[in-house]
Amino acid sequence: MAKMANTLKELDRLAEEAYRKGRISFQTGRFEEALTAYGEAADAWDKVAGVFFEKGKEASGKEFLEKAGDARSCYGMALFKLERYEEALGIVDAALELKPESPVEWSNRGFVLSALNRNEEALKAFENALVFDPESPKILTSMGIVYFRMGLLEKALEIFDYALAAEPRKASDWACKIPRFSFFSRNKAPIMKPDNAGTWYWKGSVLLELGEKEKALNAFRTALESDPDHLDALLTGGDLLCEFTEYVEAFRCYVRALKLSPGNEAASNGKEYCEAKINAY
Repeated sequence: MAKMANTLKELDRLAEEAYRKGRISFQTGRFEEALTAYGEAADAWDKVAGVFFEKGKEASGKEFLEKAGDARSCYGMALFKLERYEEALGIVDAALELKPESPVEWSNRGFVLSALNRNEEALKAFENALVFDPESPKILTSMGIVYFRMGLLEKALEIFDYALAAEPRKASDWACKIPRFSFFSRNKAPIMKPDNAGTWYWKGSVLLELGEKEKALNAFRTALESDPDHLDALLTGGDLLCEFTEYVEAFRCYVRALKLSPGNEAASNGKEYCEAKINAY
């Protein structure tokens, strides 16, 4: 009995270690490593759950089965990042059979379907996610992106505005930004604000498509006030600033972008263009 307990404890320890490795690898863009680590974690927790079920310990079995399910869900998102969309969809659908009321899994299904250009189905998935997590800014933003990609710009703008008006309820929806570079200024103290840079960026993209360039620029600025490291907002904001002949501010955007993404061709070209314009004065 003691030997079995030690074996289960060791399996759980190895699974936790693999899960942490998977999370770090995922966050740093090493998706193949994340895939392997999450798979190892899921398999180990499945074994632990199986032993508990055999011993009639249903509660413990369900606990570890849920851990295995979470690891497998992350495995599916690693597949998504590797553009193995059909495989990812299979993982997500299997997860939804076990957790049909999970807003996370419905959102994951929306991401995968959108990547497969199955946009109507993606919208339905996000609608289902909202049933279980109403007015979630992140889910609403994901819906808005699908509308944008479908060319339904006014609908996308409506959804993004709704997302920005929604009150964030989860800790992950908030961000504390330390004093550092921002679009036009420097924050003097840490600021706790909604982590909605992505939403502002996509709203700016819609406004740009609609020809509302000044409003778009303000949206990109707000995105960077929320997250000064939002690469797409830096690049698109820099391009717009060039159109408004604000070359010094645009230069700062491109420099920041190059720090985040060394060798980025768009940022490098933008920086050189701004330098030429500034030196011409």
